[in-house]
Amino acid sequence: MFESCCSPYDSAHLLRVRYGLPVEVFADRPYLTIGRTVEALGLPADLGRHVRDALAHRPATPVIADPRDRRWMFLVAPPLPYHRVPAPLQHRLLAHGVSVPQSGTRIMLPRTDGPGSWHWACEPVPGPLVIPHRATVLSAVRQAILQGADHVSA
Repeated sequence: MFESCCSPYDSAHLLRVRYGLPVEVFADRPYLTIGRTVEALGLPADLGRHVRDALAHRPATPVIADPRDRRWMFLVAPPLPYHRVPAPLQHRLLAHGVSVPQSGTRIMLPRTDGPGSWHWACEPVPGPLVIPHRATVLSAVRQAILQGADHVSA
């Protein structure tokens, strides 16, 4: 996908055009800033695989994996009207390794197709950005945790 990109600006442009992501370049890396248009949920990779599989019936849920494939970031749509994930729920999620980055947090986006860098664990569908609602992904997280998915070893 990134074979024609020579700079981080080329990569950012490709991510904007192909997927409709609100990409910025910061320190020569393409980033997405969490806010009122796009949020993220960070999961351990094992739990993330179960959640991704549970959401497989939907259009591709964009998921970014870190270079070592230990953490996955699910891109989600915040609720309307906007409200933050309540602190008690955040604490319960954190007990299972699930993080809810705050507004203003930068999420690194894939820049190359090579292994050993940030990459898509689940690539978005080309076209205007389509992401699931936060509640949909949180429901899948809850179900996976109840089924014991957060205790699966790699």
